[in-house]
Amino acid sequence: MTALGPARTLKEAYRFCDPMRPLNDPEWQAAFYVERSPDSRIDTLQASLELDDAEDDKTIVSSQVGVGETTELYRLAQALEETHEIIFFDVVASLNLGDIHYTDLLVQLGLTVYQAARRRGIPADESQAEGLRFWYEQHELIEAGAWQLESGAEIDLALVRFTARLSEEKPFRHQVRATAEAHLSDLLERLNGLLEHLRARFGRRLLVIVDGLDKVFDLELAAKLLLHGANALLAPTCRMIYTVPFPLFYSDDFQQVRHQFHRTYLLPCVKVREQDGAPYRPGRDMLTNVVRRRVHSELITDRALHDLVEGSGGIVRELLRLARLSIVAARQRGATRVERQDVRWARREVRSTYRRLLTVEDYPHLWQVVETKRIDRLPREVSRKLLHNMSVLEYNGDTWWDVHPAVRELLEQSSA
Repeated sequence: MTALGPARTLKEAYRFCDPMRPLNDPEWQAAFYVERSPDSRIDTLQASLELDDAEDDKTIVSSQVGVGETTELYRLAQALEETHEIIFFDVVASLNLGDIHYTDLLVQLGLTVYQAARRRGIPADESQAEGLRFWYEQHELIEAGAWQLESGAEIDLALVRFTARLSEEKPFRHQVRATAEAHLSDLLERLNGLLEHLRARFGRRLLVIVDGLDKVFDLELAAKLLLHGANALLAPTCRMIYTVPFPLFYSDDFQQVRHQFHRTYLLPCVKVREQDGAPYRPGRDMLTNVVRRRVHSELITDRALHDLVEGSGGIVRELLRLARLSIVAARQRGATRVERQDVRWARREVRSTYRRLLTVEDYPHLWQVVETKRIDRLPREVSRKLLHNMSVLEYNGDTWWDVHPAVRELLEQSSA
């Protein structure tokens, strides 16, 4: 297979600038990963996990949408793989994020750990694996004897069907919840038996990374999941990282959640500017290299790339989305490379999404953020809303805030 490199055609560049694809594929990560600027790395969390000797500590991680959290969690897993057995649990692929309950998560977690054990060579008839499997059979959630295909496929059809039903069928979700709530202690006992067996078998600590909970858009639902289910989510006897929606950090309930978990970590946006407005070179260089790794210099002018970085606000996904829109604009005018006019068109498209999203009542609050770089003077519900819809972005250092570049342009237009 030919190694990936900077795209040589606009069509290839469009494919490589997929904003929705995290770098969790080894080939894409090797080709396209760029180390983050010092103010926005996950180093602090890595150091904390390495210093802590705990076997079952629980961590909350969050970031604003599109900052690159999933990619950084995969990098964290790589950094810890010599001392930890890592299990990834992607809730987006497994659960219904519009209707999620802590029991859904734990029931699916049990199956994820069971599958991970089988992949690591634990026989199905080994007592700990068999004990966990029996819980699902005993309560008729998965029929007995349906756990392994005749072909010997690792991920068998029964588990795929269970996951699909749990995600798509509301009556089945209610049945599973009723069963899990009535027999939760038994499920946790069997799950922990398998977790402890895995730790003993491999002689390393277990780390389960539960990714995707940050995409639960209903903040009330997310808070209920973490508050009401905290004791159960803390119960698995392994190290765990849970991602959570970013605006929860600004809710009244979050202090209760935070004190239930061992540590919390926020991955900030990449700074493009300092708080005083001066350009921040490390952040700009990092974002420039994100595009350069994916798009050959022949396909985009330096000035166009500068405008892409400026318009991203330090959100990696926004940078790639703008790049894609710019590529479309270049193709539409029959060009073979992206120029500033294409980026202007792309930024106008993003600006239009915010124009439809924001109300006249939002503008004075947004101006206040521009002028003060603070949000603590805004009404609590207003700040949560503006953070959630990405109109306001958080940056590291002494922690300060600013509006999205597209929003800044709207404010300046309205003022004019």
